[in-house]
Amino acid sequence: MHIYGEAPTHPVVFAACDSNYFKDHAAPLIYSCDDIGKDVHIHVCNPTQETYDIANIINTDTNIKLTLTFNDHPDQGREMRAYYASLRFFVLPTILQTAKKVLTVDVDCMFMRDFDFPETPAGYFPREPLNTGNDWEREGTRVAAGVVYMDERAINIAHAVSDRIQKGPMQWFIDQVALSDIFRLVDEKHITKYDTQFMDWEFLDGTVIWTGKGPRKYDNPKYLEAKNFYNRIEGSTVRQWT
Repeated sequence: MHIYGEAPTHPVVFAACDSNYFKDHAAPLIYSCDDIGKDVHIHVCNPTQETYDIANIINTDTNIKLTLTFNDHPDQGREMRAYYASLRFFVLPTILQTAKKVLTVDVDCMFMRDFDFPETPAGYFPREPLNTGNDWEREGTRVAAGVVYMDERAINIAHAVSDRIQKGPMQWFIDQVALSDIFRLVDEKHITKYDTQFMDWEFLDGTVIWTGKGPRKYDNPKYLEAKNFYNRIEGSTVRQWT
């Protein structure tokens, strides 16, 4: 993968997406991080001119450091959904080298309160798997991929997750299967375990991250109210100048 753009040189909240998801979700994520003083890095696949325009507006309108990297990738049909879900883990080893501490999240999430980076080299969100007859889905749902932490000491873990995803199959849940496969090999003393007190998709008061799962990101009133609150690009003075 050829990555271009500006790599972060400081601890960041990190997400990856295509240009459409960047347009729909990046601003609320970044503005929510601006409120808690956490710098952000976003990687965008197949960026458009609108991607650059939005990034420039937000960068001028916030106090945190926003950096972006990019790659170009041809459409590969049904595999693209899994590719986009896995994109952040392909890019993470590169970002980790310069950022040193990276909290990887979904681009459609918002930070509702501040947090501290863990003292451990790594962190992830283990959970009870869904009780389905499908072994692949059961294995994938052992991990919620919406929050993963690594610092520079975990660079080998980041590479291992990326390598496992690339082995495939490139289908839905491959990112979660990879995280499950790799983190079970890591000594628990090196891991911070996140739970629904840190990230939740029911939008409970008091959690750090609200993440939009499935149709909730489009039809849940509480999530949409928060997204509208953080989508300050719509009312920014910079936006009015363009």
